[in-house]
Parts: sequence; C-alpha cells; structure tokens
Amino acid sequence: MKFWDLIKIANRNLFRNKLRTLLTVAAIFVGSFTLTMTNGIGDGLRSYVESQVKNIEGDGVVFVRRKMEKKDDTPRDAPREYKEETQTPSNPDEIDPTAQLATLEQMQNLVAGWPEVKTVTPRYGIDAEYITLDGVKKYNIDLGMISQGLKQKTEAGKTISGESQLVLPLGLAKGLSNDNIESLIGKYATIAYKDHNKTLKTTNLQIVGVATKGFMTLMTSFVDTRTAAMIHADQRAPGDAGKFFDFTFQLASSDTATVEALKKKLDEKNFTAETIADRDKRTYDAIGIFKIGMSLVAFIALLAASFGIINTLVIAVLERTKEIGLQKALGMGRGKIFAIFSLESVLIGFWGAMLGTVVGIIVGMIANQVLIKVYSASFEGYTLFVFTIPSILMVLFLVCTIAFIAGVLPAIRASRLNPIESLRYE
Repeated sequence: MKFWDLIKIANRNLFRNKLRTLLTVAAIFVGSFTLTMTNGIGDGLRSYVESQVKNIEGDGVVFVRRKMEKKDDTPRDAPREYKEETQTPSNPDEIDPTAQLATLEQMQNLVAGWPEVKTVTPRYGIDAEYITLDGVKKYNIDLGMISQGLKQKTEAGKTISGESQLVLPLGLAKGLSNDNIESLIGKYATIAYKDHNKTLKTTNLQIVGVATKGFMTLMTSFVDTRTAAMIHADQRAPGDAGKFFDFTFQLASSDTATVEALKKKLDEKNFTAETIADRDKRTYDAIGIFKIGMSLVAFIALLAASFGIINTLVIAVLERTKEIGLQKALGMGRGKIFAIFSLESVLIGFWGAMLGTVVGIIVGMIANQVLIKVYSASFEGYTLFVFTIPSILMVLFLVCTIAFIAGVLPAIRASRLNPIESLRYE
C-alpha cells in the first residue's frame, strides 16, 4: 500500500463523523489563526522598521564612543571623592582616561598602526537657519552630516560622494521643486547658519540627491564631512571646538572577523563600538521577543486543541476496534495501522492550520486597507500585517507537528490491538 493511499484512507476516516472532526478542526483553527495574525504583525513591524532605518547604510563603518562610567554601590547620600578631568600636560595627544570627550588628533593617534581603520571622523554637531534656491523663498532646514563610508538610499540622484554636497529629505525637496524632485539634482542651494557670534553666514552646496523617506531622513538634510567640519568650527567658540563625544571609523574591510577584532581593541582602550547591524539587531531582537510573547497565546490555544485531537482519535480507535482487528487479520501490519491514525491526527492539524491561515490572511488584508485609509498620514508606508511564505509554512509545520504528537498515543494503542480480541470486541 502506497503512502498516498494511506493519506486517502486517513482522510476518508476523518469524515465518518463529520461533526466531531469539524469541532476538533475548529479548535485547531483558533490556534493557527492566532499564530498567523501574530506572525503577520511581527513581520509587518519588522518590514516597516527596515524600510525606515535602512535608509543609511555602511557595512564598513563603526560608531565609537567612550564607555560610560559604571555607577558604584555607594549610597546616593554618601560623600563622593572628586575626580578632576585633567589632560596630561606632557603629552596632549594622549586621551585622558577620566574624560568623555576626545579630539580628532587623539583618536587618530589611538588608531595609528591599526591598518583596518581607513578614516576617523568626528560626529560634528551642526545647525542651520534656512535653505533657499533663489534667495527669495526660504525654508527651515535641519542639518546633519553623513560620515565617510556611509551611504544613503535616494529617491532621486545619488548619495554624497564629495565636498560641498547636499542630500535633501523628500518633503523639503518636494516643497523646493513643486513635486518635481528630479529637477533639483545638480542645482546649488544656499544654506544659512549662525556662527558662535550669532553672525549669519552662508555657504553654497550642490544638491546631489533626495533621500528615501525614513526615521533618520524624515526631516534632516545631510552634508559631507568637510562642510560639516567647517560649519562646526564656525559655530563653536574657540575653547569649545575640537572635542567630540563620538566618532565613526571607516574600515578597510567589513568582514565580521575584522569588525570584532577592532571592537576588542577599542574595548581594551575603554571605548565602545557598534555597527549599523548591531543597532538593527537590537530592534529586531525586541520585535522577536514581542512575537514570541504573542505566539505563546496561540501555543496555549494549540495545546488545548491537541487534547481534542487525542479525544477524537481515542474515540475513533474504540469505534473501529473490530475494523482494526479485521485489517490486522488480513495482513495489515502495526506500522500501517500506526501510520493511518498518525496521518489522521496530522490531517486534522493540516486542515485546521490551512483554514486558520487563509482566514488570518483575509482578515489581515482587510485590516491593512482600513489602516491605510484611517492612519496613512501618521504611519506612511506601514503595513500592519505582512504575510511571508516562510511564516505561513512555519505555522503549517508547527501545527501539524503538534497534531502528530497529540496523535501518537492513540495511534500506538491502535497498532497494538490484538486482532483476535478486537474481532470479539462489542
């Protein structure tokens, strides 16, 4: 007897008592529906976060800052010894171990002899007053810098690749161009900013791109490192300029071994380092924990439904005891009897999972349409439920596995029935 024949026999046996099978399938449906919706929400959230945070990429870039001093166990009201931040007078290029700030020269000296580090860039803090194309119409502008090695995804044009260049956010670009963002590429814009004396200064920058919309690029326009350094120097008083809280390192290689080796070196020097992938991982881990928590609800429902499968198959064994004895007397082995009842349990799980998945997808698609109409302004690009093939297959596999486990005991019991006693069973 072929495996496909066993499946047809098992499926036919299920419909001998349609109501009982339907109720058992309905219990499985609840769990699989919940699991499908949970995975849909998690995948939708992950997809939205990816679309928002992956607008700036850089595999070979590491973000570096001093480690924050750990708090000791001293009571809050206890006196604390004063520790002065002092720069070593004899060697100003060395980093003060008690300071959180460092100069570019100190960081360059720190990594001198480290061939894996190509460039060191401070994170320049800069502000701007307005942007204009014609000198008449002016718009407010938030200004940031794009470190060497980082790349932006763009709706038009390209990412920054040289000096005196500017990438605009999508909203500002539409306002400047009356929705024709392509026409801005190559034009020069005037950026106005105030120096540390509150004197208004201007600089002309070439618009090379319009950034894809995202969290980091929603409102901020980005300039190149050299321009950021110039504006930063103008805006900081002489005594305040030149010291920075964090830096970016552009690496010669982005392979995992190189990055991890650099992190270890920096850790020994009392610095923390992380990549964009590290930051993304924290977000995805949080989403994963959320999915696991929500999936526990579905798992409990499936666990309860598994007892329904056990009950259904135990009753089926009792009802078909004579039939099983006859099948054994005609030569059907224990393995095939076990297979038939195991397949019945798997098919109960399969049909419940299929029904729950299909209904879940339909409900999710309807919910997405409602979300788009009601909340599109607040959550542009957010799809509440995203159903992926791997997630759907995972639900089917998990439900069928639980159903199989639930059916093992009744299947073993059926396979061990004595044919002679079974034929005498009333």
